[in-house]
Amino acid sequence: MDEVERLAAAQRRVQRQAQGRTAEQIGGGLVAARAMARQAGRDEEVGPDAVWEVEEWERIATLVCSGSWPVYDVALDEQAQAWLAEWEQRMQARRRTRQRQAEQQVRERVQLADRVQVRAVLPGEAGRRLRALAEGLGWSAERVLAVLAEHVQVDADGLVHVPPVAITPAPPGLEAYRERLPAVYREPPRYGREANAYGEDYLGPALDW
Repeated sequence: MDEVERLAAAQRRVQRQAQGRTAEQIGGGLVAARAMARQAGRDEEVGPDAVWEVEEWERIATLVCSGSWPVYDVALDEQAQAWLAEWEQRMQARRRTRQRQAEQQVRERVQLADRVQVRAVLPGEAGRRLRALAEGLGWSAERVLAVLAEHVQVDADGLVHVPPVAITPAPPGLEAYRERLPAVYREPPRYGREANAYGEDYLGPALDW
């Protein structure tokens, strides 16, 4: 608990103890609380709770004596009721904050579960076209592919296609290639036994993004 919560807890603790007590009994509670505070003052590790309890006993004693109450009734204590209302508002705000945080965490988990990380290897001409397109727009190749993937459609015949998509060029001065991994060109071995490692299906240099 923070200091505000500890103060409120100390006040409510005294109010519960004082409930239904006469002025004389409340005076006895005040004397006992002062003795506890003196004892706690000798222990540096003990917080100000004992002092707060003394202050609340003093407030209640003054209220009962000045108001000629036969016994203390927390329901008639306007200050205690005001503190209780503030406390309830504080707790409601905290619950709303926790609920929003929980909902946000759920949304983030759903979004994370829906994410797909793809490492595409585009051979020859396809890689060059993508690189030229990305450089012309000022974005990384990954970002261009992500935009296109968001608009992929499958028609009734099972054909996959991407309709015309508007990709806004990157703002001037933006480091467009911060997201892009270094391009790596892979060429087949030209000599030795490894020359046929790629097989007859080799399609030429590949560009790893």
